[in-house]
Amino acid sequence: MSLSSALNTAGTGLATAQAQTRITADNIANAMTPGYVKRDAVIVTTASGGSAVSEVRRDVDAALVRMARTESGKMARQEAIQEGLTGYTLYLGQPGDGLSPADKFSTFNTAMTTLVNMPSSTGAQSAAVYAAEDLAASIRGASDTLGSLKVEVDMEIRYEVADLNQALYDLADLNKNLRDYDPGTLEAAQVADTMDGLLDRVAEIVGVRITESSDGLISVYTNGGAALLEGTQVQDVTYAPGEGRFFAGEAEITPDRDGIRGVEEGSLAGLAELNGDILPRFQLQLDEYARGLIEAFEGADASLSAGEAGLFTDNGDAFDAADLDGLASRIRVNDAVSQSGDSEVWRMRDGMSATAPGDAADATQVQGFIDALDAPVGADPDTGIYAGVSVADFAAEMISSQSAERARVESNYNAALSAAEMVQASRQNVEGVSIDDELQQLMLIEQSYAANSKMLTAVAEMLDTLLAAV
Repeated sequence: MSLSSALNTAGTGLATAQAQTRITADNIANAMTPGYVKRDAVIVTTASGGSAVSEVRRDVDAALVRMARTESGKMARQEAIQEGLTGYTLYLGQPGDGLSPADKFSTFNTAMTTLVNMPSSTGAQSAAVYAAEDLAASIRGASDTLGSLKVEVDMEIRYEVADLNQALYDLADLNKNLRDYDPGTLEAAQVADTMDGLLDRVAEIVGVRITESSDGLISVYTNGGAALLEGTQVQDVTYAPGEGRFFAGEAEITPDRDGIRGVEEGSLAGLAELNGDILPRFQLQLDEYARGLIEAFEGADASLSAGEAGLFTDNGDAFDAADLDGLASRIRVNDAVSQSGDSEVWRMRDGMSATAPGDAADATQVQGFIDALDAPVGADPDTGIYAGVSVADFAAEMISSQSAERARVESNYNAALSAAEMVQASRQNVEGVSIDDELQQLMLIEQSYAANSKMLTAVAEMLDTLLAAV
């Protein structure tokens, strides 16, 4: 080897060691930085026999990244549903806790049984009215809570859509500016980290397929194939709250809709399932329960004329079959017996429209009310509750149905969370920085630097000797 070759080898070796040191230092400094992917220096031999860092490579496993984003989308869908249902089902309560509509009905049923045995007792009549008002209040409360939850879900959908569009536009900007960064540089690696973070966020909101063109441009599609981003062209995602439909540009991407290349996973799919299926079903169950109570007491009250309201009313009116939607939020006890109305509690014995108090010992009408509670509700099949369930059993059946839905969702969420964490841990093992490994790498770089420095010193001494001999 000539002295010039040795000088070139040592010089490029020092430059390579310097570049390696910078990369390793960046790895150590960003070991705890979210979204940072470990970098490695790719070293090659130059034409002159020296060495150089040809590329700064990110430690990425493309298959693991795809799996992580897929599982993250599945988990985000179940999490959105689970979080939405938790507060409502806690408010609704469980049979036996004294707070649920089922327990309120049990108290009311007990009060009615007491009244049939003591029809002349003003205290028993008042207790039945109080129990009826508590039952109606619990149904209204559940319906109002459900309505508030629906408003929150609608708002959360808007936030998620806004976040999704912002991420897509940020990706489009990075695609547009991608040509400004030389491939294989630290700057390009930093841009790739930013893009990966944005893509991870998009995958949490909507299940996606991601493609990369030969020139490095990223395109994003829903799992169904609808375009969200193609190069620098963004298809704005919009939400039509009245219809519960989603669009990407002109293409509909509503989750779980037949014939639509829509969203299959992600938080938007979970929120859409809440809004379009679960919450409407829960509301229908409450409305059907309210209908069952109102109709049972209207049908059993011999004192009523056509169009007159019974013990339970629709804001004071008789039941109107054309106005079922939201009935649970309007159920009230008849003002004739209500504590906030006329408080003529004797009507619990004689009927809501009785012209005057009847025989104090006659419990015929009270028994008629009790018997009516054994009639089947005939609930809408969309409630998921058997049509033959009686008014007396409907509340417990409804709560069991809604609690089972919550249990199913929690099971699905826990399973999805476990899968997502497992894949994410594998991804982190590949992409994450090990401080121990980086410190060992620094020791190797130090040895390389020392060896190249020694070679430079040796070449300098040789040159000095040659010059002295001239």
